[in-house]
Amino acid sequence: MPYTRFRYIAYEVPTATRRLDVPGPTLAGLPPGKLCDPVPDIAVPKTLESTDWFIRLRRLAAVVNIAHANLGNDSADTLKVFVAPEFYLRPADPGTDHTYPQEQFSSLWNALEQMFRTARFKHWLIVPGSVLWHSKMMGENNPIYYNSVLYLRGGVDGGEAGRIEKQLASSMDGIPTRFAVGNVTEPLLKKAYTEAAFVRTRLFEIDANATFGLEICLDHRLKVLKQTLADRQGDANDTWKRGGPALHVLTAGGMPLNAESVAARPGGYVLRNDGYADPPASELRKVTGYQLPSSVPGQPWEDKAVATLEADPGTAVEVTLRGEAVLVPPIAGPGKYDMPVQRLRIYPPLPLP
Repeated sequence: MPYTRFRYIAYEVPTATRRLDVPGPTLAGLPPGKLCDPVPDIAVPKTLESTDWFIRLRRLAAVVNIAHANLGNDSADTLKVFVAPEFYLRPADPGTDHTYPQEQFSSLWNALEQMFRTARFKHWLIVPGSVLWHSKMMGENNPIYYNSVLYLRGGVDGGEAGRIEKQLASSMDGIPTRFAVGNVTEPLLKKAYTEAAFVRTRLFEIDANATFGLEICLDHRLKVLKQTLADRQGDANDTWKRGGPALHVLTAGGMPLNAESVAARPGGYVLRNDGYADPPASELRKVTGYQLPSSVPGQPWEDKAVATLEADPGTAVEVTLRGEAVLVPPIAGPGKYDMPVQRLRIYPPLPLP
């Protein structure tokens, strides 16, 4: 039976910071913190307990478990959409530009695919922020840097994950941008990265009602999802003929919502979560329509069409996270850092358009 409602769960956690007492650059690669106790049915595959990504995934499991405990009894027609911000999975090691090596990325992805294969997460879609990693594949002399977002279904028959890639690195990403995958000119790598089948995964569906567009930070300002929608909508051989997605998910680290970049269908929603933002760090905005510069109605895939958005409904239940292990700690050392309250914002169920 198709989903008729969705429920947005935003995990507000800082994934980058800055000094408040002196001017300075954005600081990424926050410490992993202490190891959370395991959640029995959200098992992170065993590895060394000091491994950076293992600590972060154990915290993710604990936070998802807290979210579940605060939901109440949702009906089976409600899809829970849990979103963490960009850079959530990023190591504290400056020697690797705060990125995981390829073999650790593979282990991390495998762990995420395994973690939520339990009956109580059957009606969940989890977007655990982005993973920063590097690889020396494809014969390159220098590491190639990636900023990947995995999205995965829960449930005993779930676990499958999709992946999208940030198109262009930002200076805030903290990596050598000339070696970011979107800037690489090596022919085989460029071909693989720009294949239509890979690019078009930014738009995906759970079922006929629960359709999604997924975007990462700077790509939002560049209208990457909107362009993907236009390409798919205009391709006679593409199966995507339903207009904009029901839900446009933006995971970010310093990117406010831009009405010109929104791609959700009228009646749909934008779900934003930002790990490096002035308030609001997360928001839910309903799209009521689109308008072109000529003041005539527009479509979500039209480049100049600007979305009209309702204000955030202000109905989210805020659950402040407590306990040393469940909190990402600030960077050690002198100075005062911007570390907002870490919490969950759980919205009530809303109808899918």
